[in-house]
Amino acid sequence: MSNQTRLFLLVFLAFLPTVALYVYANRSLIANELHDSEAELLHLADQAGREYRRVLSRTESLLGAFSETESFHQPGSQCNQTLASSMLHLKIYTAMQVIEPDGFVSCGSLALGESLFVGDRYYHQAVMANNRFTVGDFVIGRLTGKPIVGLAYPVTGDNPGEITGVLTAYFDLDQLANAIYQMEVPTGTTLTVLDRRGTVMIRVPEGRSADGADTVGATAGPTFPLPTGQVQGPYLLTGRDLDGVDRTFAVQPLEAGGQRASGHLLIGLEEDAMLAETDSVEARQLQLLAVAGLIMLVLAWLFGHYTLLRDPPNREA
Repeated sequence: MSNQTRLFLLVFLAFLPTVALYVYANRSLIANELHDSEAELLHLADQAGREYRRVLSRTESLLGAFSETESFHQPGSQCNQTLASSMLHLKIYTAMQVIEPDGFVSCGSLALGESLFVGDRYYHQAVMANNRFTVGDFVIGRLTGKPIVGLAYPVTGDNPGEITGVLTAYFDLDQLANAIYQMEVPTGTTLTVLDRRGTVMIRVPEGRSADGADTVGATAGPTFPLPTGQVQGPYLLTGRDLDGVDRTFAVQPLEAGGQRASGHLLIGLEEDAMLAETDSVEARQLQLLAVAGLIMLVLAWLFGHYTLLRDPPNREA
């Protein structure tokens, strides 16, 4: 084996620890990036949950104030006009109504062609039974066809405990999606809201704005990571999304139907998207490592060629 070959081997072996160090550092970088991306998803889901709870709190205060208004104690044309004009400033709701104790709508912000019965809805039944503000189930609105949750407040009469009507505002779940997408949402994120039966209420696919939705009303399949029923969140699940892509999900339980965790919001992101920045850094590091290795081998060749193989000077006897 020539000296030049030995020098090449020496340089190569000296370079191996650098490669090993790069592999170790890259694995640590991937683990840290995954952890940071998961923490970002959890934070985003937590923000969404806070926004949802703020809507419930504001709605309870709003309906409580409205319930003291005289026009809602004697439903009629004035009641319709009041609710219709109020809706001009309350874009987060699809409609507002006053419902009689028997379950029929007596007035509302939307014109009714015929009598509408909603006495089978949970929010009406719960208010009549408990005489307090109630959050209903996630349902598709019968008038608008939009995914909603009914928020109801009792209208009381002169007699203590007497309920003369149920004042209801229907929160537009699309507005929750809009609020989330006004935050800093990672590229490639999907948003899904499920009711307690696993029916899709809101679906924003990857690459779509919050104004677009698909598969609404469908039932999440067996491969979709159905929430555990855990009442506190957010928490992480992994599984196959409705579009067949494996993702990591941050799950935020949402109050509905009088029970915690009877509705769920899931924010999903692919691992490739979570590691997009790391992949870019890794590509640059690989390029630098390859250039450094090539330079070292070239220098080793030049050193061996012009030093080790150079003929020794002639000496006179």
